[in-house]
Amino acid sequence: MTISGNKRIPDASVYIALYAAIFSISIWLLVFHADSPNNWILYIAVIGSVVAGLAKVALRSVKGLQRAE
Repeated sequence: MTISGNKRIPDASVYIALYAAIFSISIWLLVFHADSPNNWILYIAVIGSVVAGLAKVALRSVKGLQRAE
């Protein structure tokens, strides 16, 4: 039996998984550890993951529009 190493995971799937993991872990920690003094780091992580995800989608859309022209 041989294993093919030629399969590739789409970049979008990797980015979605990464942003979802950061977002969900941060939200979970904020909900269940509301009295933590380090919550400001979690708020930055939540906002950062949302902004990074939106920026990635926007850049991908701009590249698609530029190719179409």
